[in-house]
Amino acid sequence: MPVEYTDPDEVLEMLLGAQSVQPEVVEVGVADAFNRVLAEEVKSPIDVPAFNSSHLDGYALRSVDTLNATSQHPVVLTIRDSIELGVEPPKVTQAGEAYRVRTGSYLPEECDAVVGKEEVYVEGDKVYVTKPVKAGSEVVKKGSDVAKGMVVLKAGHKLRAQDLGMLRLLRYTKVKVYAEPVVAIASIGSELTESVEEAEQGKTLNTHAYTITALIKSAGGRPLYLGIVPDDPQAIKDTILSGLAKSSLLLTIGGSSVGEADLVSKTLQTLTPTMHKHGLRLVPGRVAGCCVVNGKAVIMLPGLIQSTVNAFVYLALPLIKKLSGQEATRYDATVRARLADNLIFHKFPDFKKMTWVSLRREDNELVAYPIRGDSPMLNVLVRADGYILTEPNRMIVEKGTYVDVALVRGLSSLP
Repeated sequence: MPVEYTDPDEVLEMLLGAQSVQPEVVEVGVADAFNRVLAEEVKSPIDVPAFNSSHLDGYALRSVDTLNATSQHPVVLTIRDSIELGVEPPKVTQAGEAYRVRTGSYLPEECDAVVGKEEVYVEGDKVYVTKPVKAGSEVVKKGSDVAKGMVVLKAGHKLRAQDLGMLRLLRYTKVKVYAEPVVAIASIGSELTESVEEAEQGKTLNTHAYTITALIKSAGGRPLYLGIVPDDPQAIKDTILSGLAKSSLLLTIGGSSVGEADLVSKTLQTLTPTMHKHGLRLVPGRVAGCCVVNGKAVIMLPGLIQSTVNAFVYLALPLIKKLSGQEATRYDATVRARLADNLIFHKFPDFKKMTWVSLRREDNELVAYPIRGDSPMLNVLVRADGYILTEPNRMIVEKGTYVDVALVRGLSSLP
C-alpha cells in the first residue's frame, strides 16, 4: 500500500487537537523560576520607590525656600540631619531646613526638590543655595518605577533573569508557573548501543537521544529517557505503554520508515489510536509520524539525524511548548537574511523543504549560507544557525533573495 504523505502543518493541527493533556500549574520559589512560564499575572503590591527619592547626592529641601536665592544673596538653610538609604524619611520639614541625602535616599514629604552637592557650598550645619531650585528637580517620584496595582508581568511570559529580580523587589517569594511536561524518549533499534567499546566493534552509538534530550529541556520540558529498545514489537509496545504512563507525551527515535522496518507505526496501530498519521510532506523528515493513544501524543522521529531534528522541530517542539504554557510554535524567532547561494531542489516538488543554514554578518546585514549534506550527516546541524522553510512547488530560491531564517532555542545562534 503506497504511503500517504500529509502536509506537516495539517498533521500538527490534528495532533494538537486530538491530544487531551493540558498544562499543569505549580508553585515554585522565585529562585527556581528562571525560564519557567508564568501561570498568573504578577501585580505589584507596592509602589517602587515607596517614597519620593533623590536622583543624586545632595540636599533635600523645599523649593519655596529658594525662590529668592542668588549668587550675591544665597539662601541659607539649616542641615537638620542626614537620610541614609533604606530609612523611612521624617514626616515634617520646617521652613528653612534641608536634609543631606544620597542617591536613592527617601525624601521627607514636604521636601519637593533636591540640589546637587556640587551646586551649593556648606559651612558647618549650613548649606548655601545660590539659585532657585525648581519643584521636582532631581526627584524620583514615588511609584515612578512600578506603581502599586500595576500588572508587571503577564501570564504566559517566560521568566528571564531581570524578571526574577523584579519579583523579589515586589516581595514575591513564590510564583505560579506551568509545570515542565515530562517527555519520554525511547531509542528504537537492535543495532544501537550506549557503549563506546561496542560501537568500536560495529554497533551504532546512540547519539540522537543526547540531541533530543537537550532540545526537550530547551523547549521547557523534562526529559525521561527510557533507553534503547530492540526491534521487537512486544518490547516496543511495552515501552510505549510504560512511557506514556509516566509522561505527558512520548517520542520514539528510529524504527520509523516505509516498509517492513516500520515497526513503531505498526505497533502503535495495535493500540487503537484515536489519531494516526505516518508520512509528512517534509524533507528531510518525510517518514516521521504521530498518533494519540489514551489522550497522549506519540511522535515518531526518523532515525537519520536531520530527519530526526526536523520532525522534532515540526511536531514535538510546538506540543512541548503548548504543554509548558507557551505558544505552540516551531521556532522561537526569525531573522531576515540574504541568501548567499542558489537553493535548488531536484525532487519532492510538492513537499516542504527544510534547509539548514549558517549565518554571517556582512556589510551590516545577515547572510544565509545553505549547508549541503544528506540526512544522516550530523555536521550539517553542527554548522547551522537556523533553517529556511521552502513552500511546495518551489524548486529554486535564487541567490540574493531575502529569506526568513527560523531560530530554535538549543539549536541556533547568531553571529
